[in-house]
Amino acid sequence: MKIWINAPFSAENMGLIKSAAVGCEVFSGTETVPGAEIIVGQPPEDLSGVKLLQSTNAGVEKLLSVIPEDVIITNVTGAFGGVISEYIIGGVLALSRKLFQYREQQRRHIWQEIPQENLLYARNTLILGCGDIGTSTAEKLHAFGMNVTGIRRSPVPTHGFDRVFGMDMLEDLLPETDLLICCLPHTPETAGLLSEKQIALLKRGALLVNVGRGSLINETALITALKSGNISGAVLDVFAQEPLPESSPLWDMENVLVTPHISGPSFGHFPEVERRIAEICADNISRYISGKQLVNVIDRSSGYADRENCNG
Repeated sequence: MKIWINAPFSAENMGLIKSAAVGCEVFSGTETVPGAEIIVGQPPEDLSGVKLLQSTNAGVEKLLSVIPEDVIITNVTGAFGGVISEYIIGGVLALSRKLFQYREQQRRHIWQEIPQENLLYARNTLILGCGDIGTSTAEKLHAFGMNVTGIRRSPVPTHGFDRVFGMDMLEDLLPETDLLICCLPHTPETAGLLSEKQIALLKRGALLVNVGRGSLINETALITALKSGNISGAVLDVFAQEPLPESSPLWDMENVLVTPHISGPSFGHFPEVERRIAEICADNISRYISGKQLVNVIDRSSGYADRENCNG
């Protein structure tokens, strides 16, 4: 069996993956490997003979329309919860404590107090998506004394959350929400989830974070709410169009943090994240070779990864 790894793993992490490929020919690099049964990284144009595509990303929605249905797609859900939740906490604290405005005052040598209202303690957080990212974020927010509610497809008790509801409860929960965090992937169900109507239902003065996909939110309605103060601030790492167009009003809003889809960096940034990606890839290769259930198999109908649901 041939395995082609085209993701830019470090030598140490490449070694970890190769050690799981017992009895296989393992190739690394960007040059196409004909006849590879398993690909780790990005898919080539010619997928002849490929049985398993192990993506090194969490979001794989762009692959679903181009990868044949007989090819199993797996992602690396479980690798990014820690790093993305840190991004979320940092952005929320910076906005809620007016740190960007104080930084600007520092630049201009101004010693002046800025009114603040968004203390996190005892406030209500609503997290859309209770997977790895949502759970890691919920755990951290509890340290600030926040009340944390989650929304997920299957409303079952979930570690880190005080309450968990199904999607049908979204509109009922928005009016009591002080901090709304979007961690959902792009799927037919989540596209346009936060329309003008839902944004208008948010508690006045709420903060909003989106680290899921830009397709979740009606960006025009969000901009209107930010201008009016109905939403007091937003931390945005994903957008309907990326790169964010230069003409977007979001660039110049004092109450918005814009980052270029970097909340969950992988290769060349945090060694811990790359190591976790390598561990997930190695685990799935080992499972595939031994005929065990794979983890993080993408359900093409829902767009979500199931932790264990497919035989290799």
